[in-house]
Amino acid sequence: MRRILICMTTFTFVAGVSPRTGSAQDFSMPMIQIAPDFAMSNLNRELLDRRNAAQNDDNTNTSNAPAPLQLDRSVLRFTPDQGRRAENMQGFLSQIRESDPEGAAKLEAIFASADVMTMIADAMTSMGMDANNVADAYAVWWISSYQASQGSAKTPPRRQYQAVRQQSEGALLSSKAMASASEAEKQQFAEAYLLQAALIDSGVQEMQPNPAQLDALKTAVKKGALASGLDLDRMILTDKGFLAN
Repeated sequence: MRRILICMTTFTFVAGVSPRTGSAQDFSMPMIQIAPDFAMSNLNRELLDRRNAAQNDDNTNTSNAPAPLQLDRSVLRFTPDQGRRAENMQGFLSQIRESDPEGAAKLEAIFASADVMTMIADAMTSMGMDANNVADAYAVWWISSYQASQGSAKTPPRRQYQAVRQQSEGALLSSKAMASASEAEKQQFAEAYLLQAALIDSGVQEMQPNPAQLDALKTAVKKGALASGLDLDRMILTDKGFLAN
């Protein structure tokens, strides 16, 4: 899987920057605040627990919190509905349109001409990931954001995708909010993250020849992730998933 790159020009359309003629000052990244608090708080808690465990280097439980709720994995899946998907994509475009009407119009044309979500789902399959699973979608976005923060267009190995998938799954399965999430909410959550990840991957690939624009992209992705509760500068991707740096 070459991450979940939609196409080489998608990000250029949205950002409104030519990889050959644009300037870093012209750069804008459509980072959208789409993460429910329950996802971020649980994922951040897991990162902290992992860091504490590594520092203590023992097998004891470093958290004084009560044993977390453990939901059945089935709550993470949803059955996609095409009507909801159309609404979700329009909602995604609406948020981009607020800051970049022209880019949103071009992206809307791409959505109309190609089955983007099917393309993303097919790309995820090679890593053993499911586009109709909330934890998998979040894991893909998390990895794409981290790789972008490093300026890297490389695809991490399958084992790292699977490790981050387990982290995401464990965090979400300990959330009461996840237990009550509707099919519509789960689909909106997953699809928004996957569209965002595809744009990020496209941007990283597109900006490789231009260090100034790549640096601007790195900064924008870090800022967007931080607004969602993830400090990408304080973690590292390993075969065990994300560990605190």
